[in-house]
Amino acid sequence: MGLNDIRGLVSSLFIMLNKKTLILFRIEFLVVFATVLFLAMFIMDIFRRYMHSSAAKAIFSLLDGVSDSILIYLLGAMQTTPFKNQLFPVWALVLVIFRYSVDFISGYGVHDNGGRRFTEWRNVMKLLGSAFLNWTRGSRFAGPLWSLWALQILRSFYRFKTHNLALNSPWHGRSSEIISEHMRADNDFSNWTPEECNPETMEGYKYLVYGEKVKLQKPRYVVRIDTTSTSSQRNVQQVRQIPAQGEGTAHSNAITRSSLITLDKIWRCRRYLLSPGPGYSNLEDSNQGMEQKDLSLAFALSRLLRCRLEGVQLKRVIYPANRRLVRKRIIDRDGPNAFKILETQLAFVNDYFNTRYPMVFWLGLCSLYTNLLLSLMTSSVVLWLSVDIRKVYKPPKDELAHTVQGVNVDMIITWVFMAFLIFKEIWEVVIYLLSDWTRLLLVCKYTRRCSERHRNRFMENLILSFFTSRIIAKRWHGFLDQYVFVQSYDYIPTHWNRIHKVTTGVLPKKDNGEKLGEAIDIPDCVRSEILVKIRAILDVNRDYDGTGNTDDRYLPQVITTLADDRMERYGWACFQLQTSSQIILVWHIATNFCQLALAEKNGFDLSKPGFLPSILGCITSCCSSNEYESSLTEELKEKYLIANRLSSYCGYLLVLKPDLIPDSFLVPKMVFQKAVNGARDGTLKDCDCLEKRYSKLKEEARIPAEDYDNVKRGENALKQGALLGRQLIEHEGEEGCWDILAGVWAELLIHIAPTWNAEAHKKCLRSGGEFITNIWALLWHCGIEKSRLWPVDDASENNAPEDPQNNDTGNGDIDSVEVTQRADTDIRSSQVETEADEEPEVLEIEEPDARSLEIIGPRGVKSGNSEIEETGMAAGQVNPYQDRTEG
Repeated sequence: MGLNDIRGLVSSLFIMLNKKTLILFRIEFLVVFATVLFLAMFIMDIFRRYMHSSAAKAIFSLLDGVSDSILIYLLGAMQTTPFKNQLFPVWALVLVIFRYSVDFISGYGVHDNGGRRFTEWRNVMKLLGSAFLNWTRGSRFAGPLWSLWALQILRSFYRFKTHNLALNSPWHGRSSEIISEHMRADNDFSNWTPEECNPETMEGYKYLVYGEKVKLQKPRYVVRIDTTSTSSQRNVQQVRQIPAQGEGTAHSNAITRSSLITLDKIWRCRRYLLSPGPGYSNLEDSNQGMEQKDLSLAFALSRLLRCRLEGVQLKRVIYPANRRLVRKRIIDRDGPNAFKILETQLAFVNDYFNTRYPMVFWLGLCSLYTNLLLSLMTSSVVLWLSVDIRKVYKPPKDELAHTVQGVNVDMIITWVFMAFLIFKEIWEVVIYLLSDWTRLLLVCKYTRRCSERHRNRFMENLILSFFTSRIIAKRWHGFLDQYVFVQSYDYIPTHWNRIHKVTTGVLPKKDNGEKLGEAIDIPDCVRSEILVKIRAILDVNRDYDGTGNTDDRYLPQVITTLADDRMERYGWACFQLQTSSQIILVWHIATNFCQLALAEKNGFDLSKPGFLPSILGCITSCCSSNEYESSLTEELKEKYLIANRLSSYCGYLLVLKPDLIPDSFLVPKMVFQKAVNGARDGTLKDCDCLEKRYSKLKEEARIPAEDYDNVKRGENALKQGALLGRQLIEHEGEEGCWDILAGVWAELLIHIAPTWNAEAHKKCLRSGGEFITNIWALLWHCGIEKSRLWPVDDASENNAPEDPQNNDTGNGDIDSVEVTQRADTDIRSSQVETEADEEPEVLEIEEPDARSLEIIGPRGVKSGNSEIEETGMAAGQVNPYQDRTEG
């Protein structure tokens, strides 16, 4: 084939593509393809809380960019076609509406730090483009088409307005600053008194829920919450108010209905739905209204947590009362119900920062009704348009349409679009109506009357119908990501990183060894074990009132599972290692070692690939045909499950979420990569199956007793993990081994959770959230911000900006258990505390290069050139990363 033939072929191809029928087919295909993309994005947005992988987020971003480009192209292509089609303006407008609605939930939050509100202007510009197409092309159904266009313009501007209103609303944008002032506990201008708080009766817990109106109180112009009654009835209820300075004694207002709803009002409401009758006789009656009360508790706590995430200072005086509340109403409950409250709390926080719910509910139910009215009007106009377009089922002779045996294909496509559009509006209404926000507002509306003479059965049944709906049952994905070192250390992500380059960074880059296992549902036994260990750790301080322990910002340096002889044998793996990353990795490898030992003992073939997930499934299976079930007790199965799930989850945090663990700078990555390189190129080189890897680990663990101390003080995490695993098996036996591993992993996760890096937890909410964030939030409500288990010069001390929460500090007494463990581990030198009224000196530190990074601290950690090298601090040596708060 010559050059002229190729030119002729290309020319013929372009001529053929410019034929009217092919132009129409191309437009039809792209319209259908774009609609499918928008529908996929719409479904992904609905299930945004359940998609936590980075791949799902990357797919959504990719679809967003591709569909937006296709839509812009179609608007231009329809405008320039050499023929006329009455349905082009309809398709253009419907596509713009689809584009407008694909992220009807997760478009942007109140503060919109990512600038996504700019998409509203892009939608307006696309609406103007569709209007120009309709105006220039003309239409035989201009009435419904222009009405639908005007409604979309109205909805876009309504979104702009509601965003500004939500930003300035006391319930949303100004919530944190109002709560900070409301909970000042000032003697003269107090909205609430911490000493009056009783978690048993909920008396005194005047946490704001809904309906606050702010006013300035003279003469000091402090912020007060307006509790003015909205009732005109004469039935009175005496409400004590604290007088402002110089205004005389307290007085009473006659009210029966108040617009302000606080947490204690909901929990102490005597109306039938929220309170059992005087003659209840069974547990179901006594738990009446708990779901509604728990929802209000979760929302009240979410408003406090937003203060932390927005950097608003709260006084330390609130934490004792908050600690008693959290202990009684969350920590002391069973695992599933306790974590349901925590998950609901984070769902409210995520909605505030990352979704449009605050804009939908900026004025409570009234603004919800406005959104529902707009959706109803849109559906009505779409139905009007669907009926009207029948006029062109048989197109005029001067127009081009795609017909097959007399069937107008363009008309069928259009009616399918109309059906999708109506479904989208109906589903949007359902999502808004069944959201936790609607449920909360209905409970608040019900609580406005503290008591009742006659039951309002209609209101009760209405509220219960919203709570019994299971369309939106899950608040988040509920998964634990899993990473297993002995399976993944030899993984080289060549193909993944090629895709990373092709997508220009849309998919994140992976390092060697970063191969995750399949995410699993969180077992209830894991939740229960976490709560048991939280109770045990908090009991070490023996002070929930905060009156005696002035150092209640810290978790004690205690692993309660390791007591007595266990502390002497295994305490080195918690207290003598250099960094929290190394502690996590050593215990993780020890868990893998014990898991392989259990498998070998029960006759599993370790030479088969994919062994660890299969052994976990077999051992924890309830199937009667499982040949190994009889050899394992139920208690052992449970401990095995807890230890392996939490071990793999902490491994995942170390590898992919290092910002959520206490170490500084690049330490987690350096510790992990050193272990991967050592295993792949050294200890476990050429081990192509788990049988060989287990044999090598057993060899590594066979070291003379006189070398134990050298191994424990060293930096070889693989050898330390094998040694720890061998010690557990030899000294504890099968059940004792897994009992220790389950307890230690639960406590390690609790100690990992407190962190200065609240922004990292906030960022994780965008992709569904992490299980550890629930624990972090729970401990923060208890006033706990750090753990003494880790070195004092971690990121929490050296690399975090000054934490506004830390106003009242001091050196408190530590429980005797903690003192014993601290004496066994000589790892702490001294601690410098900042007085409440002192200004710490701020140091400007130039960010070091990662290759020459050195971190020197009390545990003698020095890392550089991707290594962790042991070093000591010379006498009088100044640590450049140590906070200087004196002199």
